[in-house]
Amino acid sequence: MKIELTKKQYKTLLTIMYCGEWMLNSYKENDDDISKETDDIEQNIFSFAKDSGLEKWIEYDSEMEKYFPTADMEDELHKFIDIFNLKQKTQ
Repeated sequence: MKIELTKKQYKTLLTIMYCGEWMLNSYKENDDDISKETDDIEQNIFSFAKDSGLEKWIEYDSEMEKYFPTADMEDELHKFIDIFNLKQKTQ
């Protein structure tokens, strides 16, 4: 399958993935099947960051041979998680 995205759409996809991954896995103490599956997809999508001009958001760690969100990405996207957490506390 081939999916074509604009840079803006790709950045939105990264936002959705980051927040979704956080929701799925932030509470887990151990990896499970869904963690492995989502990690594989995440690595595939993250691999396009440099080509999309978003290397400030995703970096490759050659020692671990994996892509990771940068502090810039986490700082920008944690605002959504912070709002979610705040709303959970007020309900």
